[in-house]
Amino acid sequence: MNLNAAIVRYGEISLKGRNRRDFELRLVADIENYLRLGGHDRGRVILRKGRIYIHDLTSRPALEKVLGVHSYSLARRVEKSREALEAEAAAAAEVVRGATSFCVRCQRVDKQFSLNSMDVERLMGEVIRRITGIGVDLVSPQVTLFVEIGQDGAYLFRDKIPGFGGFPFGTAGRLVSLVSSGIDSPVATFLMMKRGVEPILVHYRISDSDYRKVLALKAKLEEYTAGRTLEIHTIDRDEVFRGRFDGLYANRRFHAYMCVLCKYLMHKKAGEIARERDALGIVTGDNLAQVASQTLKNLAVYHTVSGLPVYSPLIAFEKEQTIHLARAIGTYDLSVAHSQGCRPPATPKTGVSTDAFARILRDSGVED
Repeated sequence: MNLNAAIVRYGEISLKGRNRRDFELRLVADIENYLRLGGHDRGRVILRKGRIYIHDLTSRPALEKVLGVHSYSLARRVEKSREALEAEAAAAAEVVRGATSFCVRCQRVDKQFSLNSMDVERLMGEVIRRITGIGVDLVSPQVTLFVEIGQDGAYLFRDKIPGFGGFPFGTAGRLVSLVSSGIDSPVATFLMMKRGVEPILVHYRISDSDYRKVLALKAKLEEYTAGRTLEIHTIDRDEVFRGRFDGLYANRRFHAYMCVLCKYLMHKKAGEIARERDALGIVTGDNLAQVASQTLKNLAVYHTVSGLPVYSPLIAFEKEQTIHLARAIGTYDLSVAHSQGCRPPATPKTGVSTDAFARILRDSGVED
């Protein structure tokens, strides 16, 4: 089929009440911006109830990159008439030819159209069957041709391509996101982005190679912002530790506490940045018990220091779930590339008490 249009479907946006129109218009604007920046020729982006239609496409945009899109179909738009549907069925016979079975599935969004859904399916199915001699199978066909009768024409398509759903970028407000060069934090950031969050990235720099990875991860996340640039704050680790990191790391008393100390100071600084930038909380890639610093006791030590809510969308994920999503959004290969990262203690503390940590903070001199 000569594809010249797209049907965009959204999910949770349709559950919004009085604000639904605002979310729909924001999604339309993001689609328009994505198409423009991607160099995709298109005519109008048309908002209808429950649907967004794109006309006059000459290329195949990856609309899953627009957050808020639940699914989409690249389609052929034709005149909404019996004659046009018969002609398209004849043309579609070439797509079906060679298959063992087929069926036509129709959704009639425009209830005023003279043919109902079953009429369209029978009409087009009979044309294809007559031309190809291939039988119809309504249960498990090898090829399915979808037809949607909309307000502005009839749309024929083969596939429904899943998007990431959620809400348009930035519609929920700002959060500070602690981002490293690893697998977890970019995925956690993305999950909050698809809930409408605009993340302000905060990275604690350890090495040049590590920082380059983070910039590459930032660029990958920006593929889902409909053209917006993500703000990033980079802070050297020695600055956070007031130049004491190497000495504390080498000190037998403090060595085992370094992971928790680091997380504590990172959260404290993130809270300061959040208040400066009117952000409402902090995003982390924490996953319960995945590493020593992420036990319940250790999380309790540093999750409260900022005085702001902490959002950890991966907290109960299996690692394979995180890796699967990292591959889907394109961050995995960047995250696993070699770089000079942190050096965790050989035997880190896994259950730091509040009282013990207060003494470590006082004696380490890293906090006023």
